[in-house]
Amino acid sequence: MEATQNDNAVGRRTGLALGLVAAGGALLTKRAGATELSGKGMVKITALYGTPKDPEAFEKYYAETHMPMVYHAEGLVRVETGKPMPGPDGKPPAFYRITELWFESPEALQTALGRPEWKKISADVPNFATGGATVLVSPLE
Repeated sequence: MEATQNDNAVGRRTGLALGLVAAGGALLTKRAGATELSGKGMVKITALYGTPKDPEAFEKYYAETHMPMVYHAEGLVRVETGKPMPGPDGKPPAFYRITELWFESPEALQTALGRPEWKKISADVPNFATGGATVLVSPLE
């Protein structure tokens, strides 16, 4: 996947660590620019990571091992990563980190998930997500 910058998002250390043009935090393919991503007909995977036992180890593995596999996998249209902030009431967020993976359609998602590279990515999650991971699949309207 070739990366371009989305200046509307908050910067992420992950993209910078990979040396990608991703200071915007969202990676887009050239065939799907920011204005073309209305979401209609697309589907996304949202991974919600619980607070890890060792946040520093989580971040290192996530940035240097896990996300490079994701960024090089076929089928993605967009990748967004983030670390939630405390809510308006000041309470800590329910999740430590969020990753969103966008695909053109449910069919594109199914095709991608059938590839060995995606099976390897899924199998890698327990290697760093010591706080657990909740995964949601959402068709976009």
